[in-house]
Amino acid sequence: MKPLCPVGTPQTPGPTAGVSLHGMTTSCLVGAALVCLFANCSSASMAAGRTPRPGAERVVAPSDFGGTVSVRLGDVLVVRQPMTASEWQVAYDAAYLEFQGSPESLAHPDSNGWTFHIVRAGETSLTVTPVRRGGPNPPRFTVSIHIGA
Repeated sequence: MKPLCPVGTPQTPGPTAGVSLHGMTTSCLVGAALVCLFANCSSASMAAGRTPRPGAERVVAPSDFGGTVSVRLGDVLVVRQPMTASEWQVAYDAAYLEFQGSPESLAHPDSNGWTFHIVRAGETSLTVTPVRRGGPNPPRFTVSIHIGA
């Protein structure tokens, strides 16, 4: 068996078959350890484990507000506007939901609404409120979100 050392590194053969550590430099030992470490961390070694499921898209329709929707970690949550408004305030916990857009599109969503990536399992909620200047208080639309692993 040949030792895991760069060519030209002085080594002293050991009295038994196999690799002898006598005479190996520290750099050879560190190099051998790094080779073993990287080999164990390769994607090939992780491929034998459970394959993550692809994220599904869950649409929150206006009828879902006031209730609970269930999603899973890695899913995409698309929230449709519950009513017509030109500007919105959106309240959500960034520890669970990662908004997929700009701050401008958060206040002024397109016709598809808001899109979030689910990043953590647990329980959270999302509230959207149309912005009205003057007049009565605007309605608040809240949906509870159960996020499974």
